[in-house]
Order: sequence, then C-alpha cells, then structure tokens
Amino acid sequence: MIQANFKYLSKEESERLINSISFLRHKVIALLMLDAGLRVSEACTLTLGNFDFKKKLLTVKSLKKKNANDFRVVPISNRLYQNLAEYLETFKKYNSETPLFAGCNGRKFISRQAVWDALKKYQKRCNLPNFSPHSLRHTFATHHLSSGTELAEIKTMLGHKAFDTTLIYAQIPTEKLIERVNEVTSKKPNFLKKISNVFSMATKRNKLISLDFSNNKLTFGRNLEIAHLSNNINKNVNTILIGAIGVGKSKILETIETDKKILKLDDTESIKKSLVNILLYLFGNDKKAVLNLLWKDFNKDEIVKKIQRENTLSLCDKIMSATKPKEYVLVIDNISNITPSGKKVIERFKDHFVIICSAREVKIKDTSFIWNFEKVEIKPLNRHNSMLLINNLSVGMEVENWELYRNHIYTQTNGNPRAITELVDRYRKEMFVSNDVVREVKHIGALKEIDMTWLIVIFLGVVMATRYMAKELDEPALKFIGSVAMIALLMMRPMMYSLKRRFL
Repeated sequence: MIQANFKYLSKEESERLINSISFLRHKVIALLMLDAGLRVSEACTLTLGNFDFKKKLLTVKSLKKKNANDFRVVPISNRLYQNLAEYLETFKKYNSETPLFAGCNGRKFISRQAVWDALKKYQKRCNLPNFSPHSLRHTFATHHLSSGTELAEIKTMLGHKAFDTTLIYAQIPTEKLIERVNEVTSKKPNFLKKISNVFSMATKRNKLISLDFSNNKLTFGRNLEIAHLSNNINKNVNTILIGAIGVGKSKILETIETDKKILKLDDTESIKKSLVNILLYLFGNDKKAVLNLLWKDFNKDEIVKKIQRENTLSLCDKIMSATKPKEYVLVIDNISNITPSGKKVIERFKDHFVIICSAREVKIKDTSFIWNFEKVEIKPLNRHNSMLLINNLSVGMEVENWELYRNHIYTQTNGNPRAITELVDRYRKEMFVSNDVVREVKHIGALKEIDMTWLIVIFLGVVMATRYMAKELDEPALKFIGSVAMIALLMMRPMMYSLKRRFL
C-alpha cells in the first residue's frame, strides 16, 4: 500500500505533464524519473556510457561513497528511447564520458536546482498540486504496482537498499521488466485512432540510437578452423596459423578449448624476458618445490636475479624441468618477426610442449625451426559470413539503405574481420547512416581501386573511329557495330550496378 504522504500523479496527469513539455532536454529529464524511476541526483549525473542503446538498458550507479560499487539495471521504455534518440541528435561531440545533461558555468553536470526550476513552470502550466521532481519517481512505482508488477520487481528497478540488486536481477529476467515498463508507459490507442492507423499511408518511423560503448566483438566463419585446432591440440600436434593482418588469427587463439593447461609466450623479440615471465608464472602456480630443487636457499628476488643471468637455452631446460611433457599448450601469438634466439627456443620446446602459433608469413629460410608444424591457412571471411558479422555488429544502428551499407563494407574490406569491425565502429559514430555517409567513409586497408578511365577513353576512341570508318567506307556493318558500341557505352554504368551481387 502506498503511504498517503507519498505524492504521485495519476496516469492522466503524468500524460498531461509530458505532453506539455516542449523543450526536449526537459522532457528527457522528466521521462528518466517517470519511466525509469531515477532519483533527481541520478538523472543529473548520467553519462552516455550508462546507456546500452542496443539492449535498451540503463545502468544506474549508487552515488553514495559506501555503496560506490552498487548499481542497478533499468529497462528504457519505448517513449523514453525515442525522445533520447531525438535529444542525442543535438550532440556534436560525444564519448562514453559525455554528460547527458551538461551544467552551466563550467559545471560538468546539471544541478538538482536547475532541474527543479525547469520542471516547476510545467507544474503551474498543468495545475499539478502533487508534483515535484521526486514525485515522478513515486509515480513510476505507483503505476507499476497498480498494473500488477511484483513488489520485488519495483524495488529492483528503484534500487531500494532492502534488496541485493545483483541477486534479484539474477532471478528476474530483464525481458520481463522491459515488457512491464512498456506496458505501463505506452498509451493504448482508442477506436478512432486504430481506424486512422489502418488507413494512414504515413506512419511515424521509430528512431534508433547507433551509439555503443560496449567492447563486444564477434567472430564468424571460423568454426572449422577452431575445431581443427582443438583436434590438433588433443592429438599433441604443433600448429601454425598463417594469414594476413586482421583475418582473426589472435581471435582464434583466444578460443582454444582444451583440458590441457595453457602457457603464453608474449614476445618473441624479447625472448629472454618472456621465458622469465613463464618461469615466474610457474613459480606462482605451486611450482615452488621445483624451483627450490633447481635453486636451493634462494628467495624469490634472488631467483629473479639468477634467472636473468641465465642463457636462453638454460632457461628453456629449467622450464621443461618444471613441467611434464605435453602438460601445457604453449601459445605464441605472432612469430612473423621472430629473432634467431626465438627460433632456438621453439626448436627446443617443440617436442616438450604442444605449440600453437600464428604469423602473417614465414620466410622459406626460417621454416626449419617449424618443420614438423601443421600449417593452417586463415583466409578472409566469405561473403555469407561477412554479412553475418556486419549484421551482428550493426544491431541497433539506423541505416538508410542496408543493402548499400553491407555491400559497401564488404567491398571495402574484402571480408577482413578486423577491417569490418573498424568500419562498422566508424559508422557507429554517426547518429544516422545516410547513403551519402556510406559512400564517403572508406577503410584505409581496403582493396586498391582500379582506375578504369583509360579503358573508357580507349573504348570511346574505338567507337568514334568505327563510326567515322563506316561513313567513309559506306559500310553498313561497321555502322551497326558502332551503334551497338555506343549503346553499350551508355549502358555500362547501370549494367555494372545491376550485375553486382546484392543479396546473400
């Protein structure tokens, strides 16, 4: 039961208030409290990084020092999302730290008093005696309670102290909360409005916010390579992945699935330092007995100094003494610029560890140290998997022409996953990806463009010469050939576009 001293608005009053706010910034502030249940201070201190526009979620962090690590996740209603989309179009520069509501006179955030002053005039305009900025939060809770939302769910979205928010969110699906939020905040159309919508030719298009501050990166089209690599590890087969920059070799190495333990050799150019790091890693993972056996009566600092005075092959022998044969998978991300010392290390290790490494290319004169490695070539993604990657990376973006957008990215990147990711990230910096924006943005690592101007000039010259010869020699056949060539020249550009594959 809501206590009597809690001030809140009826649904009709809250609708009247929102409809009376013409200034977009003020409307977004009000909706954050009314539709998301935020406190005034929480709404004032939001940054763009608090929003996951792709999933339509808002992360609200506690402003109290003792609860600084506490946060709650609140769904964004459809009407709040649409007003946010319009409001963000006014931003010229932004990143994850950009305040949603910047303050005046050098203040980073808008003040609570400024919010009160802004909303007070709308209170008078709508004649709302029970209104205050905080009453919008009470209105949020009251409307949800009256609509059947469970009390536990309401407290979760409000961030009440009485509940462990992380535990409760693990029990209450976010999708259910999103459904509740939109059910409460959406206004059901009356009968006349439904009839009007049926016959209306122009429907208002919902906006999408293309900003994304998450770091999720996806990999497609590598299932066969990943399975093959895992199979080789289980069979103790050393493997080298060969492929151009950006095709995803490092990503494949990150997906290794095996019951074996994994060691990483980070730097083949400073090989001794990397070997020292491996020994210290083993030392920190219950290998103390082995190290005491190798270097008696030394503490850890003295061991570090002694290790650094050892030669490279001696370090290799000590690492092998501290491990069982084939106990570990040794992962080396890039051996493209491997040094002579690095080659000796791999030569020493290749029968003791299962070695998985990658390189852009390995020169013929350097191949002796990996003579028993299986070579797996990693190629750019085919068109189908490139389109899947583009689609998944582009979720939540507002694009004028998806067909043009996808084709342009694929043409620019030739299926290179890193280039695709970088190009999509570039497009995400645009609020709306129009056709002009699609054509203007290019990737620095794209395929080289072939200048066909000279071919057109030659073709034009041949056409003109054929037409001239037909007139001079009075030869109908040449005249016909010249006419066909002229038509082909005029149709060349549309033919090139129509022959280009557009669909999966």
